[in-house]
Amino acid sequence: MNIKPDVNFSKDIEEIIDRSNIEYLLFLEGNDDVDNIDELSDILNSNNIEELSIEFIVNDKPRDDKNEWISAMADWSLIDGKTITVILHSKNIEKYWGPETFKEIVMKMLAHETIHFNQYDKISPLVIEHLLSGHQKGLILKENGGTERDWMRSYLRDPHEIMAYGHDLSVEIKESSNSSVALRNPEMFIHELPVYARYRSIFPKEAKQIKQLLKYTASYYEY
Repeated sequence: MNIKPDVNFSKDIEEIIDRSNIEYLLFLEGNDDVDNIDELSDILNSNNIEELSIEFIVNDKPRDDKNEWISAMADWSLIDGKTITVILHSKNIEKYWGPETFKEIVMKMLAHETIHFNQYDKISPLVIEHLLSGHQKGLILKENGGTERDWMRSYLRDPHEIMAYGHDLSVEIKESSNSSVALRNPEMFIHELPVYARYRSIFPKEAKQIKQLLKYTASYYEY
């Protein structure tokens, strides 16, 4: 059974994004249209007046994927509960930021991360406190001499990630040039489906991880 995103939480964050986009546009008008992602982060956090469990931070290091504006981490602890950290990759956003694109990217990310929120709700708190995610296991592999590909394989094979990425892929398929065909044969549309391309860069087409990803995708597509 697929776990759905937290729609109410996403709506609350959408209000923060809308207010922040307006403020940042005004900032740009007075800054010769030159981006300052630290300012954008400050605006986003200052608009979280209800102190929702989300924080925006800035990463100034270059990313391998030049199209990666943001990344995010959902976490759970006995002290802080469920939290999301959104990382703004300044080198990729500068000169390209736009309110509609930024909002679309953040909202898609929220759907993915709040699926993790709802996954956590189904796990005992004591188990979660000691549970290692695929991301964490991958980091341990790298610390012990593993490669970036080892990390990515550990991350993408995590059952929680496969489900959440199944949702992401269903959205990409709906936005593709021929959604009904792409759903049946994503291999034909791999250049339009970044999530599928990411999984296929690690796993062969007949791998169980790919089959499970597409099973979740089909279910979310019908939702």
